[in-house]
Amino acid sequence: MQIATPLANAKIVIRPFEPGDADEFVRAAHESIETVGTWMSWCTPSFNRDKALGWFATCDQDRAAGRAFDMGIFCATTGQLLGGASINQLSPHHRYGNIGYWVRQSRQGQGIARQEVALLRDFGFRQLGLFRLEIVTGVGNRASEAVAIAAGATFECLARNRIFLHDQPLDAHIYALVPAD
Repeated sequence: MQIATPLANAKIVIRPFEPGDADEFVRAAHESIETVGTWMSWCTPSFNRDKALGWFATCDQDRAAGRAFDMGIFCATTGQLLGGASINQLSPHHRYGNIGYWVRQSRQGQGIARQEVALLRDFGFRQLGLFRLEIVTGVGNRASEAVAIAAGATFECLARNRIFLHDQPLDAHIYALVPAD
């Protein structure tokens, strides 16, 4: 499935990854091991260009099949890769999905993830026809919870053993957005 229009505002652009983004993706991952790596198991010192390119290929396949929309977040003025954005875990029958995000450590705390959530919310509801978007945050991931709250998501519950991270089940907080929000 193609994205009808670029997802963008004055500060960020969300677009599919391209092979030319691989080296910057690796640099962003390596600088973010202490923060992103705590909550995303792929973000390790062993992450390399081949893994980035493999991820990009998976993203392209999933997007083409309408299974997931994992893309990059880029600075609208410089083109710098700022992180990753996704709507994944799509349920076509129940018309909901999950919003995910990460922001490179040097650009955290600047409102990038909140803006990304707003753009993906509009994309999910308007272009994908979804009725619900969830943001699932591991218990203790205060930065991600702050993003969900700032983006207007409603806290719904604590879900036990909701995510599997670093070979362990982990409880998570579930936040949700619906079109009426």
